[in-house]
Amino acid sequence: MATLPISLDQGLINQIALEFDLREPNKKGLRQLIVELTDDIDPLRPLVLDIATGVGKTYLMAAAVEYFRRQGISNVIVITPSLVVQNKTVQNFREGTTRYIGGFPIPPSVVSPQSYDAWRMSQTLKSTSEGIDPSMVFIFNVHQLVAPKQTADSSKADGIEGQRTKIRKFQEDAGSLYEYLTNLDDLIVIADESHLYGASAKSFNQALKDLKPAATIGLTASVSKNDNVIYRYPLYQAINDGYVKTPVLVFRKSGYQGEKSEERQLRDALSLLRNKEAAYGNYVQTHKGISGTKPALFVVCANVEHATQTAELLRGPGYCGSQEAVLQVDNEHDGEVTRKRLDELDDQKSPVRVVVSVDKLKEGWDTKRIAVMCTLRAMASEVLTQQTMGRGLRLPFGQRTGIPRIDQLDILAHTSFEELLNDENILQTFGLDGAIKDGISGGQLVGTAQAGAPEGEPSVVSSPTADSTRADASDASQGQESASSAEPGESLSGSDKTETSLIARELDDEESLDQQGISVPVTIKINSAFQGTTFCFPSTLMTKTMKPFDLTELEDDDIDEAAKRVSDSGEVLHRKKLVASRDKHTLKAERVEDVTVDSELIEADAVVKESTRRVVSLGQLTQSSTNITQLKNRVVPRFIRKAAIKDWTEKAKDSAVSELERLILSKIKEHASRTKTEITVHPVELPIDQSFVLPLGEDVLRLLDDTEQSQFKLRKYYGDWEKGLFPAASFDSWSAEYMLAMKLNYSEEIVWWKRLYRSDRASIAYSTRDNYYPDFVALDTKGIYWIVEGKSDKGRDDEVVGLKRKAAVTLVNKLISEPKFVNTGWGYLIAYESDVKRAESWTDLKGLSSPTVTEGYGH
Repeated sequence: MATLPISLDQGLINQIALEFDLREPNKKGLRQLIVELTDDIDPLRPLVLDIATGVGKTYLMAAAVEYFRRQGISNVIVITPSLVVQNKTVQNFREGTTRYIGGFPIPPSVVSPQSYDAWRMSQTLKSTSEGIDPSMVFIFNVHQLVAPKQTADSSKADGIEGQRTKIRKFQEDAGSLYEYLTNLDDLIVIADESHLYGASAKSFNQALKDLKPAATIGLTASVSKNDNVIYRYPLYQAINDGYVKTPVLVFRKSGYQGEKSEERQLRDALSLLRNKEAAYGNYVQTHKGISGTKPALFVVCANVEHATQTAELLRGPGYCGSQEAVLQVDNEHDGEVTRKRLDELDDQKSPVRVVVSVDKLKEGWDTKRIAVMCTLRAMASEVLTQQTMGRGLRLPFGQRTGIPRIDQLDILAHTSFEELLNDENILQTFGLDGAIKDGISGGQLVGTAQAGAPEGEPSVVSSPTADSTRADASDASQGQESASSAEPGESLSGSDKTETSLIARELDDEESLDQQGISVPVTIKINSAFQGTTFCFPSTLMTKTMKPFDLTELEDDDIDEAAKRVSDSGEVLHRKKLVASRDKHTLKAERVEDVTVDSELIEADAVVKESTRRVVSLGQLTQSSTNITQLKNRVVPRFIRKAAIKDWTEKAKDSAVSELERLILSKIKEHASRTKTEITVHPVELPIDQSFVLPLGEDVLRLLDDTEQSQFKLRKYYGDWEKGLFPAASFDSWSAEYMLAMKLNYSEEIVWWKRLYRSDRASIAYSTRDNYYPDFVALDTKGIYWIVEGKSDKGRDDEVVGLKRKAAVTLVNKLISEPKFVNTGWGYLIAYESDVKRAESWTDLKGLSSPTVTEGYGH
């Protein structure tokens, strides 16, 4: 056992934390380290600080070096796991480099295998006085410190073996560097990524011990079972505190299958990257003085051959289309040019958009650019560990922006999401293994905190086997206290929602009444994000007249209008983040906003053939030579030509076929008559109130996933709807209304939506005597208000449903000339249950449902 000649000086810690701009967890970690070093320690047993990747361990390392210097200890050796990390660390400590960490009043003298000059100079100069001389920081990777093989020609060895020999070789002007290090009585070893130097890595572990240090410090985000952990700040807490991005899994429900599955996955990844590039660019443009950065894609491959094939594919047409845009880094692509391009990745002039690697960049590689990760093999724990995921967790602008596309790391999984959730190592993989413990109360995510630790503070542990019974009891009581003082509607687990009590309530009043055994109705308040929002709904009165129509009278204008509605909505990837369940002591998946990606390209001839075939086979169209000639020579060619599609895809083809079918069917149904309507519009301002009360005894049920139809109850309230004007709503059907609300709630195109009830008085007349009440109103990001109706498939051929639809379509067209609506855009969409089920998103549903939309004169 030994004690270092240093003392605990909180004032000095505060000063150094300010100089290095340390984040609060790192400041607390520095203090705990000094506390341990002032006591008796085993210098060969590392004092391990378990700090989440992306929080800033390197800054903590630099601050510790400076603290030691001011306390009279100037010799520190930093041991890194690889050459990549070694080069990065040299730049962190060497003044004048692009990665230099400011904060040192006296820049350290850096010694590395590339340069012994600072050490040689120190042997010839005398020290001035304690605390004035610079720190001597020796930076080597662990491979260079392993004892060399004792062979006759070892002096002629090159590569790693040569570096091992060089550090031990006697030099006339300075002696042996290795002998100098081992003879120091105050040498402090800092083992970066210390989990790689444990007892199982015998040669690495022995290399650290052979240095005979006065103290050994370990920094890692992946501790082992027997590590002497003195401080812990886990990933889930860093996410909750906003120091890193939130990891979000992006997936196709069935995963990626088939011969070209990886090509499809890579195209999806590049689509995600383009979305990120647009978000980053907009943020920089709207925030003057912000230093610009560009997002990048990180692709993880199975082996070097796989990485080479992937890199060549990405450089080709249809992907990046550039040799310089793709950087491959692995054991066979690790030369000077590659390292230079990797080192310059954060430079604004870097042409790199994609980094392709195997496991080469798993630890210690720092960049703020990685925004999308793509694993081209099964997402098992050995691939997507915290270390691998950590390459993309750093915040690009230093702090969260409030923009999900910037603040979230999109991880595109090779496997299906269900397979991923079944992975027995999923907790460790995502850094949530400490977030779930027996005895959780109040929805807090509890790690291994000491008893009495303040809520939200990082954990401090004296040993990995410390008794946690009192901590659990303390945290449980804190959770109960938090619940009683939370604002209505707030989640009790930081940024993640709990599974119950998702709606706003007047908690104080209700709790006091509950204690008296008196039932109190639940009050639903408007979502805080939309507080004060109002809009006018165009309720109507109507009269109608009729006139005949024949199919041969189908006009070019009708064809052109239908063609304008053809769209390429792309395909949709679903996204879920993992959070700790408040009452099940396990993980749950919380769905977040979907993302649209490109569809497969096809030839235009395929669209013509499929459109013609589908219309001919409708069964309701007379297959006369005249009709078939009209279709082949006029209707279909004109329709395809007028569609605003440059490059046809499978999605665009489906949209075209659907629009043409609906056009022909609508004209067939109207062959005997055409309905004209005269409409009077009476605006109704909604919402009528900023809150409403549920029936006594009713409560809000949790949101159901699309696989939980059997649990659905008619006209019960469900929540929490993030994009609903109100966080709770009830529905009259699962397949049409509830699932339609899901499409609206998770669409990137929707700003807010509102469930309409009869009490809202938002009605549309479809005859002189009859009115009907639409199901939803939604505002999209283009400023268009959508009147949305969910219907059973039986309604497709129902005459009344047809009259309702016609009335709504006519209303939307009329609003262009209505004085109170002239500067607003309106649309109408009737969504049948089979279309809702088939559609992957709101955008997709619009393509299937033939909506009517106008943007108004003011747009």
